[in-house]
Amino acid sequence: MRQLYLSLSAVLALAASACDQNSSGNVRSNKVGDTSHPATRSSPLTPLRQACNAEGGMLPGASMIARKPYVQQITDRSATIGWVTSAPGGQTVEVTTPQLSASASAPAERDNSVDRALTESQMWSTVTDLEPDTIYCYRVLVNGQPVTQPIGFRTAPSADSPRTIGMLVFGDSGGGGTDQWALRAQMEEVPYELIIHTGDVAYETGTLDQYEANVFDIYADLFRHIPFFPAAGNHDYHTAAAKPFQEVFKLPENGGAEKYYSYDWGRVHFAALDTEDDYKKQMAWLDQDMAASTAPWKVVYMHRPPYSSGSHGSDTNLRTLLAPLVKKHGIQLIFAGHDHDYERMKLDVDGRQYITTGGGGRGTYPVGTSSFTAFSSEVIHYVYVEFGVDEAIIHAIDGTGVEFDSAVVAR
Repeated sequence: MRQLYLSLSAVLALAASACDQNSSGNVRSNKVGDTSHPATRSSPLTPLRQACNAEGGMLPGASMIARKPYVQQITDRSATIGWVTSAPGGQTVEVTTPQLSASASAPAERDNSVDRALTESQMWSTVTDLEPDTIYCYRVLVNGQPVTQPIGFRTAPSADSPRTIGMLVFGDSGGGGTDQWALRAQMEEVPYELIIHTGDVAYETGTLDQYEANVFDIYADLFRHIPFFPAAGNHDYHTAAAKPFQEVFKLPENGGAEKYYSYDWGRVHFAALDTEDDYKKQMAWLDQDMAASTAPWKVVYMHRPPYSSGSHGSDTNLRTLLAPLVKKHGIQLIFAGHDHDYERMKLDVDGRQYITTGGGGRGTYPVGTSSFTAFSSEVIHYVYVEFGVDEAIIHAIDGTGVEFDSAVVAR
């Protein structure tokens, strides 16, 4: 599979360089930080595929599916599944356990707020009454006939589950070039169960076509199994104030129109911020949101970084407003992007960890060091986090699959 991705990337890179001026960066880190806590290595997809006895591929008759099915907003009791279709109607999602001991189905509804071609429809289907931390298999049916093989996904664990939770985080990714494909080839090497993104999901201007070519076409095999919770970046805002971002994702609406929001995954509470919107308004919302959460782990992520030694530098206005809430509510991890590099800050006096992770595939920028820097590298990468009960282990992995930095954060 990896060879396939890399061969396709050469073709895509040529097209991207012609129409998009796609930049290239350092796929391998030329610096090594703390590597004393190596990551667990196993595929996040293998258990899901094995349980459902299928790769989750498309069946004959699926030509009306223009964007392959993908999972959104998985909770411990429900799952939302989306796709784009040219079929006129009669579409449902069927969900079963791998043993076929229980099943449920839900009709698909057309999203009338989405401005697509007249021949295509954005569909959403939400299945409820599921069990926590359980693998299920879903199929999309058109007029009662399946158009996909069974596709595996896992519901979120319950809030009191003590098991390790794996999370993938990256940002500044969607350029469609060789860097993005190289990193994508490494994204089946660690066992995460949800993906968060620090913004600039689709370059250059966040159009619907760019989401299709540079996001869904590249991550389709991940998205059909694993939920994706992105923050909006400045490039996502270049088209209609991020309207395509809102259209292609089905994100929580408990904040600001899907562009800042919060959710729980087991014992971890997440809040995504929108650094293209008013900061004071969002900090008031974040204060209330965090005060209402009893989760032992709290994570905030966004696009523009409160701390950065890269070319964009620190957003000090954001930092001034955010830092008091980080301390007040005991938020342990704060992720940002925007600068196309990796930078791990020194733990602050309260043990909070800030990380800039903007090396998701759209080239790299030079990064220096500041008084707050623990380690930095100009490199294509993702970050993998393992949440234990009392500590979280952070792993930075480059575009060749090498772990070049790690850190431990106490709860």
